Amino acid sequence: MKSKQEQLNRTGIYLRLSKDDERAGESLSIENQRRILTEYVKSQGWQIVSEYADDGYSGTNFDRPEVQRLLDDVHMGRLDIVIVKDLSRFGRNYIEVGRYIDYEFPLYNIRFIALTDNVDTANKNSSGMDMMPIMNVFNEWHSANTSKKIRAVREANARSGKYLTTSAAYGYVKGGIDKKLPVVDDEAAEVVKRIFEMRASGVGCRKIATELTLDGILCPSDYKRAKFGSTNQESKKHCWNSGVVRKILQNPIYLGHLAQMRRTTVSYKNKKAVNRDESEWIIVKNTHEPIVTQEIWDKCREMDNAVGHGKIAKSGKMYPLSGLVYCPDCGGKIRLGWTTSKRSDGTVRHVSNYNCGNFLWIGKHICSSHYINQSELDGIVLNDIRSKIRLVIEDEDRERREFLKRKEQLTAAKLNSQKRKYKNGKDRLAELERLIQSVYEDKVTGKIPEEVCVGLIDKYLAEKRELTEKVNELEKSLSESEQNAADIDEFIRRLKKYAQAEELTREMCMELIECVTVSKFTRDKSVEREIHIYYKLMDKGYTEQN
Repeated sequence: MKSKQEQLNRTGIYLRLSKDDERAGESLSIENQRRILTEYVKSQGWQIVSEYADDGYSGTNFDRPEVQRLLDDVHMGRLDIVIVKDLSRFGRNYIEVGRYIDYEFPLYNIRFIALTDNVDTANKNSSGMDMMPIMNVFNEWHSANTSKKIRAVREANARSGKYLTTSAAYGYVKGGIDKKLPVVDDEAAEVVKRIFEMRASGVGCRKIATELTLDGILCPSDYKRAKFGSTNQESKKHCWNSGVVRKILQNPIYLGHLAQMRRTTVSYKNKKAVNRDESEWIIVKNTHEPIVTQEIWDKCREMDNAVGHGKIAKSGKMYPLSGLVYCPDCGGKIRLGWTTSKRSDGTVRHVSNYNCGNFLWIGKHICSSHYINQSELDGIVLNDIRSKIRLVIEDEDRERREFLKRKEQLTAAKLNSQKRKYKNGKDRLAELERLIQSVYEDKVTGKIPEEVCVGLIDKYLAEKRELTEKVNELEKSLSESEQNAADIDEFIRRLKKYAQAEELTREMCMELIECVTVSKFTRDKSVEREIHIYYKLMDKGYTEQN
């Protein structure tokens, strides 16, 4: 049986080296720490019962595997002494380090030693113990400063067009020279093209993922493992999913542009990755060979911004107008549903139809029935598209003038309001400039005291900043409103594309239709139902304005 003195000598040595510490060379290496601590423990006649080494881990948090094992042993009463080379090896978070040394370890009668910092909790009156709070704060400052420098270097490399990644995005391989720029991987690039083409035609991300999986195409992680021998274990289901597809569709790398620094960490302490706003991305254009064209990229963005993305029916089919039909009374979506009935021969007949979602879910005190047969509505929309195509083919110039006139009428009220607000904003900015100058002159001549001058200047500058932002937004909106003619040309081009169409398709609707509204259902055949079709580029923004 061990004596009490022997039991109080049970020592655990903790070793840590981060990637940043590796620059310090041999002095901070795991081997050097182990040698120093082992020799010290041996000179004291203590017993090393366990060694804990975190190699490649930052000291800013305590979610390190070996430090957690050490703490578990402390809580289980397996240690009497914990020793590290210096305080920074234990951690660079002064709050956490202080919590363990001042509260947690004393609770379990643990003696803590930071050897080269002369910290020993068994000697409370030492200079090392007096300096410990300051050293902990300095250690954290060092970590924060190092993190800031590393981020600055990464941003500088990103701005210079260097590809900052360990492995290239799906569809590319990492180049081996200079800036490691992406090089097209032909096999995967064909899959990327297919994904963009399907999305541009109106197919949703979930449907794309399903088709790729059913066709036996390896998902990116499995493809990387099969072709390059990657040991990545992220994918456990070994199939495509909508998140992976969406990530590909939103990456500008496929246009030939490097868009980097798209993600960051919460802080140098909290390493959780978060997405940056797109305005904070560092984009260097035309750095490598693109896989998709700007045209198909823009079509995909148009699909993303559509008012409705549709829903796949139980049959696995997505109907042409799914997600694009609205109720003009309550403003809600008109949803696709199904009714069943038995034929005289005993077979079951399934009929798809649209009806107001709010009416179906909540009841008639919210809205009324807007029931319409799905095939009937498809036919009405198809006939309207065909009539426009016929008129364009008969006299394209005449229809262009009519389309432009219609669009200008729809946007006239909004445009006039924007012009009025823009003019008023510019006039007020000029007035603020005069007021600021006047206040300065009054202060110089002694007409108003300095504190009044400062208060007025702050007030005027705050209003100026806010108004400048609004004026810039209005200016951008006004410049966009001048694109009417270009929009009409694009609309005509899209109409002519479907000149030979025999049925309404999802792709056709996603390219041409902004939305459709259907008035309430009535059994009175003498009452004509109102069905309005709002076209993209012609009636763009209907759902935002109504």
